[in-house]
Amino acid sequence: MNQILQNIRKLRISKEISQEAIANSLKMTQSAYAKLERGQTKLSLERYLLISVYFDVDKSVLLQDDIQI
Repeated sequence: MNQILQNIRKLRISKEISQEAIANSLKMTQSAYAKLERGQTKLSLERYLLISVYFDVDKSVLLQDDIQI
């Protein structure tokens, strides 16, 4: 799970997207999203899929050990 969260963070930073912007699209607060990204909140399958759609990447990309951005 930690690798998935690291990949999500890498994608977000590389695309210069704020936590607030992605949180709004996921219908959650920025602080709730920050907790999710840090692994303090469980990442649900539904949110995982929504995040892959948000970044327009195949869901398998977020599972990779060394994501290529």
